[in-house]
Amino acid sequence: MYDSMIRQITTYLPPSVAQAVRALPADKLARLEELRFRMDCEVSAVFAGREGPLSLTAPLVCTAAMLQGILNAATGYSAYAAGDAMRQGFLPLQGGHRLGLCGTAVLDGGQLTAIKEPSSLNLRIAKAWTGCADGVLQAMEGRMESTLLLGPPGSGKTTLLRDLVRQLSDRYGQRMGVVDSRGELAACVGGRPQLPIGRRTDVISLAPKEAGMELLLRVMNPAWIAVDEITAAADLEAMARAGYCGVRLLATAHGFGPEELRRRPLYRQLAELGIFRNLLVLDGNKQARMERMEDVC
Repeated sequence: MYDSMIRQITTYLPPSVAQAVRALPADKLARLEELRFRMDCEVSAVFAGREGPLSLTAPLVCTAAMLQGILNAATGYSAYAAGDAMRQGFLPLQGGHRLGLCGTAVLDGGQLTAIKEPSSLNLRIAKAWTGCADGVLQAMEGRMESTLLLGPPGSGKTTLLRDLVRQLSDRYGQRMGVVDSRGELAACVGGRPQLPIGRRTDVISLAPKEAGMELLLRVMNPAWIAVDEITAAADLEAMARAGYCGVRLLATAHGFGPEELRRRPLYRQLAELGIFRNLLVLDGNKQARMERMEDVC
């Protein structure tokens, strides 16, 4: 069942780590979310939000050579691709996976322009759970309005958002626009989405949400726009403009419950704008419940 995923990620791994991944039982592979590499520390894995050693037999210690080897494999030994990753802090990979990196920051005028001397890498494992939005769409029947997905890290917000986009596109015939700022929703490589987002979906990759939404509004005439992780006031301004144009929105935000919408200034401003009518609250067990925004704010 996980053969394709294993082939994809082990392409970038040293033999000892690839062997440890292949040795994982099926139930652990199903819960595998990340592989973590930190200089001089044991290679670890994140299973359903919990981090622990990847290998339970012999410790696998991450070395500088291991970090550089993974980065070389991920960039195809391309100096241009490596430089791009160093500027962005991550690199989209085949299959929708993503390699994030930390190291020494290079600043220009106070702005981060690159990362040198990598000290840790995070290989995030992409999984598309097609059909996971079935229950949400049933709850949305009769109220196909802008919807905010709120949940803690690891609650499955991005996975659920992706399947909502796919189903609204394919099942409901909606023109979908996606601003994939971090390359995780569609995970386009060479212009091709690596994850299923629907036949009527247009994607702008690696653009700031504000610029991406403006571009989609101007040239693609979407019925819906989806973005991942609201983090800045500029995101709210762009979503408000889209809402005024009659476009419905799907977005995610970090939070442990509806009270976060009242407590955090940015989220309080979001609620006051009245952009979203549906609130989908996810918990740490990837369970979701639908609420009306006006009932909780």
